[in-house]
Amino acid sequence: MNVTVLSDKRREKQWKFERSILKNLSLKELKANVEEHFRSVVPFHFLSHPFLIDPCMDMAIDAFLVGAEYSKFGYSGENETEVKRRCDDELTEISHCIFNLLQGWLIDSDYLLDSLQVSTEAFVDHWWTKGFREGEKRYRLRLH
Repeated sequence: MNVTVLSDKRREKQWKFERSILKNLSLKELKANVEEHFRSVVPFHFLSHPFLIDPCMDMAIDAFLVGAEYSKFGYSGENETEVKRRCDDELTEISHCIFNLLQGWLIDSDYLLDSLQVSTEAFVDHWWTKGFREGEKRYRLRLH
């Protein structure tokens, strides 16, 4: 007698979708985008400590996957702003993780911290939007 656990099947389906959507993601583009968004705020530390780039890339991938996952709502008729409101908590958490990581490397200046906050939110928003559009495209092509 075989017992199929529904949660295992859901997890398998989620992993399959994530693997297929990540095939279109370029690590070179991701790294260049991380440097583009944060080099103006944290210039010296990105040059001397490249290990800060990897966690930022991980968070970008997370934002990309969240956008791709929620794109099913966009495919079914909701506009991008409504869908983004659905996953606002997850995006805020990703944004806070990046902010807290990089905040320790900055001088406590209100101007720099505000700039970092804006850069972080723009970065997460950029990758969420890319994931959303990629996921929506996959749903339209019925590749999900």
